[in-house]
Amino acid sequence: MRRKYEPQGVGFLALTLEPRVHKVRDAVAELGIEMPVAIAQGAVLGPLRVNAVPSTIFVTPDGRIVAAANGYRSPEFFEARVEELIEASSK
Repeated sequence: MRRKYEPQGVGFLALTLEPRVHKVRDAVAELGIEMPVAIAQGAVLGPLRVNAVPSTIFVTPDGRIVAAANGYRSPEFFEARVEELIEASSK
């Protein structure tokens, strides 16, 4: 999905709750994650509306949170949501 939507200006960032950098680097390499990964501090999670893992936050380029999805969602869910947000931002 990242490869499909990044050329359209959609950015992706993964957050982890694992505080140990070496563990994060190992997991990123092992899982083949090809996007930026940041270690989330607890103070960040509340404003992002994160109350479950995994969670997805949809943020506009100007930093507004426009949607959140807590828990697992299908790839089809994400594709439909990203398409809706791209369409809404082009109006």
